[in-house]
Amino acid sequence: MRLGVKKSVLGNLQESSMKIAFPFCMLIILQGCALFGGDDEDVLLPTELVEFEAIIEVDEKWDVSIGKGHEGLGLALKPTTDGEQIYAASFDGNVIALETNRGRKVWKTNFDLNFTSGPTFKDGILVLGTNDGELIALDALTGDVLWATTVSSEILAPVAIKDDKIFVRTVDGSLTALSKEDGTQQWLVNHKVPRLSLRGTSAPVNFANAVLCGFDDGKVSAYDVTNGTMLWETTLTPPSGGTEIEKVMDIDAPMVVLGTELYAGSYQGALGAMALESGDIIWVTEASIYAGIAADENAVFVSETDGTIMALSRFTGREIWKKRICCTEVQLHL
Repeated sequence: MRLGVKKSVLGNLQESSMKIAFPFCMLIILQGCALFGGDDEDVLLPTELVEFEAIIEVDEKWDVSIGKGHEGLGLALKPTTDGEQIYAASFDGNVIALETNRGRKVWKTNFDLNFTSGPTFKDGILVLGTNDGELIALDALTGDVLWATTVSSEILAPVAIKDDKIFVRTVDGSLTALSKEDGTQQWLVNHKVPRLSLRGTSAPVNFANAVLCGFDDGKVSAYDVTNGTMLWETTLTPPSGGTEIEKVMDIDAPMVVLGTELYAGSYQGALGAMALESGDIIWVTEASIYAGIAADENAVFVSETDGTIMALSRFTGREIWKKRICCTEVQLHL
């Protein structure tokens, strides 16, 4: 796994043009398809590459190796920054802090762990999760371990941090609140996981006194950050379909909070806007989303599982434009 920073030579690149550069890459592997269909079924092939005129020229400023990744696991590892330093982790246990401008190593530590999510930075600490449900907090200045604990199962989404609590979503359908000071459990809630679901989980997000999270049953729930009391729950995708595969409706894509609205999407289901205070659906449209949601003042941008990139009005959900980029796959878990 390598971490690189590229510098625009146009100099004046507008921030708005970067807002559409949301995650297009989604892990999608359907191995053993014979379990679900015959050999005569059509196979989706990658779309042929086409020539295009580049509108942004970039120069690589620096490039640093972090460690090893792991193909096929759908890791939720991505760099984070405090503005002066970039923090990153690798599947094989490396955590590193780099100077933003030059890529020079500030500190690096290695653990006998397999990191699958993080790091999340806030208030001088870094929090990372592993495939065995271990959660560790590091001092962002030195890389020293502040505390370590174990939650109920594998962690595949970045944690959320608000005030004195850390919120962790795990693959067994649990959302756990931990003390930011020492990692002790404060409260836990759980959603039943369907027999068949995608590999991945939605990261919790905070708003006011609430923590919100999407689950594998197609529901979005809001809980009081203090004690875990449910504030509201909305079914984004009602159950449907005649087979277990058709019933897969996970909410795995990152949810977006903007203004007083929450935007969330589900696999083989829908994309919707909800009121943060009540969970009431403002608008909903049919979509199949596994990863990749972003929004600006006027539009919501999504990447669908069939490789379609789409922009919709933030206020009505009406399609603004749509473009098919490539075909994709998803990894199912029994």
